[in-house]
Amino acid sequence: MSFVPAGPAGRNEGEKVKILLLTWGCDRDDVSEAAIAYRWVREIANRHEVVLFSVSLPDRFGCVREQFPDLVVHEWRDIRVPRWMERFRSVAKPGYFFYFSKAREFVRDLVLQHDFDLIHHLNPFAWRYPSPAYGLGLPLVRGPLAGGLPTPAPLGGEVSEALHPYKFLRLTDKWRKRWDRRLIKAYRHTDCVLAAAPYVLDLLKPLPVKRSAIEIEHGLTGQQSHRTRPEKGNVNNKIELLFVGRVVRTKGVRDAIRAVAIMATRDKVHFTIIGDGEDMGNCRALATSLGLGNLVEFRGWCAKDVVEAAYEQADIFLFPSFREPTGGVLLEAMVHGLPCVTCDYGGPSYMVVDQCGFKVPPAEPGQYANLLANHLDLLVNDPALRQTMGQSAREHAVQNFDWSKKMARLDVLYSSLSNL
Repeated sequence: MSFVPAGPAGRNEGEKVKILLLTWGCDRDDVSEAAIAYRWVREIANRHEVVLFSVSLPDRFGCVREQFPDLVVHEWRDIRVPRWMERFRSVAKPGYFFYFSKAREFVRDLVLQHDFDLIHHLNPFAWRYPSPAYGLGLPLVRGPLAGGLPTPAPLGGEVSEALHPYKFLRLTDKWRKRWDRRLIKAYRHTDCVLAAAPYVLDLLKPLPVKRSAIEIEHGLTGQQSHRTRPEKGNVNNKIELLFVGRVVRTKGVRDAIRAVAIMATRDKVHFTIIGDGEDMGNCRALATSLGLGNLVEFRGWCAKDVVEAAYEQADIFLFPSFREPTGGVLLEAMVHGLPCVTCDYGGPSYMVVDQCGFKVPPAEPGQYANLLANHLDLLVNDPALRQTMGQSAREHAVQNFDWSKKMARLDVLYSSLSNL
């Protein structure tokens, strides 16, 4: 075991530290960010002494204490909003701006009451929310931060978004990074920013970032990491292509359908699309207009066990999402030993290395579909390449994104900061 010098009293790497964890939304029974935050808290608390300060939805107040009976938990209730504003609450987090000042006072009191080694503010994962825990005399870790990825220019014309009220945050991003004193000060006094992918660090510019590390928000459990891939039986002797995710324009389902239509090997494949969303009607109509017939199967939303079975029966994971902050489904596909064809942009550009599949640069729709089709043809025509890339994908996922590996890296970070 190595040691990090800390003046007269050094701390061993891997030694327990006492941490104040801050979360905005932490609920294993929720979806997306709140469920991911729950997992982070659970993994960190398994290795360190933790006091948790969390915010929960009004209708879920008390759930954090129930889910962490082994921890000291301070739970706050988010503001109530009318039902029609729930989407606004989810995206814009209006309660955060009421929370910030009061939370800062509360966190200051907690710091005085406890002998913490450091503070880790997990979420919101979006970078634009300043931490209330800066400048309190303790090292501060923020993140993992993700999101805010702009649409790549060649595909910008394909995405038409109504100017919903919650979009105002993006419109003020450039101004806030230069002129929002509270935001700038919070980052200046943050000792390490965890970014879900390298693009996040580019988005943060010109905010002051002392130190950073790349750590995606997703992780693999031990059960996932030790899974063995079962023997698969091809459906009608076809090579199975699989997409899993929301069916919205930025996920690239239309691009995937166009690519399948122009594949030289299209007669050898079957394409399964699992997921639902606002672009489903357009995708069905496109598949019909391109004469794909039974080549494309829309299965809609599916239960977890059905999705699991689909991964096991697939040969290639096709995920051309062109505004993907990270890509949890990519991680699922990789640990199932699937070679991936994805977009060389955002989170997928970081997660999928060259040995694991093909990354296609975002281009105008016609060219993008052609590039996707060309790489799919390579994999369809080369079983050995599929096997090699699939095995590399699994190894890469387990070696880099297993929770035990992620937490070991975090231990080193905590140790170095708590010795400051």
